Amino acid sequence: MMTRKQHVDYWLHGASESIKDMRAAIKSKRRTNAMFCGHLAVEKMLKGLCAVRGFDIQREHKLIKLAKECGLDATLTFNQREELQIITSFNIEARYDDFKMRFHATCTPQYVDEWSKKITAWYKNLKKIILHERALLPNNEPDTQSLVN
Repeated sequence: MMTRKQHVDYWLHGASESIKDMRAAIKSKRRTNAMFCGHLAVEKMLKGLCAVRGFDIQREHKLIKLAKECGLDATLTFNQREELQIITSFNIEARYDDFKMRFHATCTPQYVDEWSKKITAWYKNLKKIILHERALLPNNEPDTQSLVN
């Protein structure tokens, strides 16, 4: 069985890989894939926040719902909520071919640059919170949550 710290590390690692994938996709001009990977990075960070706080991790991809699950929603501004809604749309629009074709036109280099910066800011801010809270956990506290993705 994993400790809670190990469970948190699982989500941190996954989010880090998704950020790297986002950057690689941008570099190779696969902009719809970049936005999809960006969504995954924020989703995994929110699941990491749930893990560090000992909350159930849901099979959920809507970022606002995940923020609520981990107790973050009460502190979100209107603009932050809007950003999470838009980033959530990258999961749908970049995943299915019919949406992907329409989404491709939206994903101009400027659009992707703007949103990759916002996604990176979410990633860094959530990481800061998670690492702070992770440092407060005992080293051997067993985790009662399953690894849900």
